Amino acid sequence: MTIRMRMEVILHDGPVRVRARGDALTAVIATAVTVFTILATTGTAGAVTGPGPNSARPDFSAQARSVGLNTSQAAALQDTVNGYLATMGGTQTAINRIDLSAGGRLLVPLPGEQRARDLSAPDGPEEFCPYTYVCAFSLPNFWGTSLQFFTCNQLNRITWTGTGSWINNQRAALHAKFYDRNGNLGWTSPGGLSWDVEASWDWVWWLSPC
Repeated sequence: MTIRMRMEVILHDGPVRVRARGDALTAVIATAVTVFTILATTGTAGAVTGPGPNSARPDFSAQARSVGLNTSQAAALQDTVNGYLATMGGTQTAINRIDLSAGGRLLVPLPGEQRARDLSAPDGPEEFCPYTYVCAFSLPNFWGTSLQFFTCNQLNRITWTGTGSWINNQRAALHAKFYDRNGNLGWTSPGGLSWDVEASWDWVWWLSPC
C-alpha cells in the first residue's frame, strides 16, 4: 500500500511535532507502510497472562524456530515480553505479542529486526499500523516495540522515554490524544492520516486513540 500525503504542521509551542517534508517524508511513509508477509504461527501451546512470576508459561519454541530464532534469541525475546507483561499486564498470545486487557496489542521486534510484526496474524500481508488504529512506537521511524490501540476514550499507558514515533491511521475526524502523568490532556494530534517520525515520549504517560 502506498500512501501519498503532503502535510506541514509544526507546533512550535507544543511538546509534540507533526511534520512532513514533501516528497521526502512521503517516501518515508510509503516505505514504512510496506506490507509484511507473516510467517505461519505453529506450535503455540497456549497463552500467558501477566503480571506475576507464577503465571504459566506456554512453549513458544516451535514458533521461535519457525521464524529462525535460536535458543538464546528466543530466551532474550521472552525476557523482553516478560518485562512488558509485568508492567502492562495482558495475555501473551505469540512469542512477540501481548493482547492488552484494555484492548489493543503490543508487538516486540524479533531479534535482529527493527520493526515489529505480528506472528499470530493469519498467513498473508499485514500493515504494521492497520486502518482504524493509532500506533505508537518506542523508537523513531516506526521502529522498535509497537503499541496498537483502537478504543476511543481509553487511556493506554506509555512506559517509554526518549524519542519514538506514532501514526494516527484513523479517519480524518478522529484525533489521538496525549496525556501527561497527571492525566491532563497535553496535546491532540491532527486527524488521520497523520504521523510523527520523531516524537518525545518523555512527558507522555497516557495515549487515547480518540
